[in-house]
Amino acid sequence: MISSGSGERSAAGKRLYWIGVLLALAVGVPFLNKPFHIDDTMVLAVSSQILREPLRPFHASINWSGDPVPIFEKTTNPPLVSYVLAPLVARFGYREAPLHLAMLGFLVILGLAMAWLARRFAGGSVWPVLFVMLSPGVAASVNVMRDVPMMALSAAAVAVFVSGVDRRRWPLALGGSALAGLAILTKYSAVILFPVLIGYALLRRRGRDGLWLAAAAALLGLWCLQTQLTEGRIHLVYLLTTGRGGQPWTDRFYAALVTVGACLFLAPALLAEAASRGRLRLLAGTAIAMALALVGARRHLFGPPGSQYLLWHWAGAALLSLAILPMIGALRRRGGASTAADADSVFLALWTGAAIVFAVLGVMFQAVRHVLPVLPPLALLAVRSLRPNEARGRPFDRLRVTPSEAEGRDSSDRARRPMRWMVGVLGVCLLAQAVIAFGVGAADYAYADTYRQFAHEARTNLPRPGRDVWFFGHWGWQLYASSAGFRQLAGHGPMPKAGDALIVPDRVDKEQLPAALDGRLALIQEKTYSSPIPLQTMGPGSLFYGVSGGNVPYIFTRERKLETFRVYRVEARRGARPAA
Repeated sequence: MISSGSGERSAAGKRLYWIGVLLALAVGVPFLNKPFHIDDTMVLAVSSQILREPLRPFHASINWSGDPVPIFEKTTNPPLVSYVLAPLVARFGYREAPLHLAMLGFLVILGLAMAWLARRFAGGSVWPVLFVMLSPGVAASVNVMRDVPMMALSAAAVAVFVSGVDRRRWPLALGGSALAGLAILTKYSAVILFPVLIGYALLRRRGRDGLWLAAAAALLGLWCLQTQLTEGRIHLVYLLTTGRGGQPWTDRFYAALVTVGACLFLAPALLAEAASRGRLRLLAGTAIAMALALVGARRHLFGPPGSQYLLWHWAGAALLSLAILPMIGALRRRGGASTAADADSVFLALWTGAAIVFAVLGVMFQAVRHVLPVLPPLALLAVRSLRPNEARGRPFDRLRVTPSEAEGRDSSDRARRPMRWMVGVLGVCLLAQAVIAFGVGAADYAYADTYRQFAHEARTNLPRPGRDVWFFGHWGWQLYASSAGFRQLAGHGPMPKAGDALIVPDRVDKEQLPAALDGRLALIQEKTYSSPIPLQTMGPGSLFYGVSGGNVPYIFTRERKLETFRVYRVEARRGARPAA
């Protein structure tokens, strides 16, 4: 019997890993040809610099805010992803499919890490893997930016480190620490792994295993030493000591709630579970948390919140409350983390909280990419409270770290009746989330593609002998316009000559046109691209890459305009100045 059960668990575990890999392919493959978008241009600029000077990745300039500035001063993250992509840039240039194929590897790592974490913390349930991998935040983030890679490496670091602590195998703990270091070299925000992993070691009464995190610290230290030797200053120190402004932390907090609700559709299942069990205190606490969050948000909005804002705001507040409050209540009743199950819940809450705190206090503005690290621990914590595996007769108590630890787990869990209907509730939530996820991914693809398409069309139609074509704006447009041979307009010159053409997109990130062009621009062409679906990620009311105010990460809308391009001829005479 023991052998048979062990074999069944082994087979189930393998299936879970395969599901993680297949989900990664399902999310990544449809977007292999996605145009380069938003900060992809910065990542690829660093890759190109690495090909010129491998040990000086930031020793170049980029016009990212009106005038050329050193990449060192403009980028906010280390260059690990740029190093990964550099050989492919050397071989294929700026071709989307090969570079996205390389990034697909990080999605696979995320799928495998989520599968292991689900076995360890959610009784082998497939739901955390499904909800994280099929999140709108993940599907629309299939770019060559650093966010999904950091999310993947962080999840893998936790999985390997936890395995090392549980099994008392120092090579695994060291390997988890090394992965944490790589995550930090992908995005500085992965520094939250230091308190998170040390916290796990302490909860397992293996505090000395936290010393293996010296490997992660060493990798970060080597990167700091490299920038000191090559640039004369430490990049991380520069970022920490340079005032950069940004949104008030309160705005970032409420935007984070909206983003969590829009990226993880687990709140309805948690509400249904609490209602079915008659957990009135939990429901009351959740209602109070939702009300307080809404009152606070309204004080910081520029106007009354829209219906979609309210939906995601309440969903985010409810999800966090329903996932965390039961754990706090259990700890109060038992006087602390007295069992292995309690310690696991505390750890997941610590991981979730650390990710949220950094997303609120450690960034200049809120965006979906800053909230992505919250999704893995929050999904695991939520599914632990739902216990969907009881529907298959496999309660969490069968997942033991050691037999002695399992003895201390709450025996009332075994007495609970299976909730077979919960599988149906979760299935409906997942279906809705997956449909929206691929819709959001398609909407972001369509928006990014406007810049690629117009750059190609303008290269074919606009150039004339002896005349230059200039462009204004950043993001993916900057990369495609530069690749088409157009010259980027800078605030302090050089300026276009009479007879040159200037392309100005409407929605792209840009500054005010230089005053030297006042009255010298005559509109000669205008083209608008429209969305094929009623979803937008970067338009009126939606800012996937910069959630603020009453905006949401994505919006269902009748507005079909994606981008408008205006082409001007530079005149020698003065005339009306167009809006930038």
